[in-house]
Amino acid sequence: MARIQRAGGFVEDGRVNGMLALSRALGDFEYKNNSQLAVKDQVVTCFPDVKVEQIDASTQFILLACDGIWDVKTSQQAIDFMMQKLYKGTYSNARSQTDMEQAMGLLLDDCCARDIASSQGLGCDNMTAVIVEIN
Repeated sequence: MARIQRAGGFVEDGRVNGMLALSRALGDFEYKNNSQLAVKDQVVTCFPDVKVEQIDASTQFILLACDGIWDVKTSQQAIDFMMQKLYKGTYSNARSQTDMEQAMGLLLDDCCARDIASSQGLGCDNMTAVIVEIN
């Protein structure tokens, strides 16, 4: 929020300038037109928010997803969902690429709005996710 405000924008109802639901994006150029600011300092930037985590023997996978997933599930909910599908449930035996793809499909389906009229927009946004299994 501090970066957005320093760049002359505001956050209202969790949206940049009351419109955009995210603050990092490759497009949305109308939020990146301040020639006095560096790319990373614009109202919306493609400069990533990076968090370093140690990967150890207990790390089973990394889940990367866009805002459409995170609008519906917390990070922990998404991880728990995938753990259930991949390691405790449907695909708990030998996992193939097909198993991984099907589990990801189940995650995306689970995040989609069942009833657009009552979803308040949740589950109606773009949804992309990638899982990287760590062996």
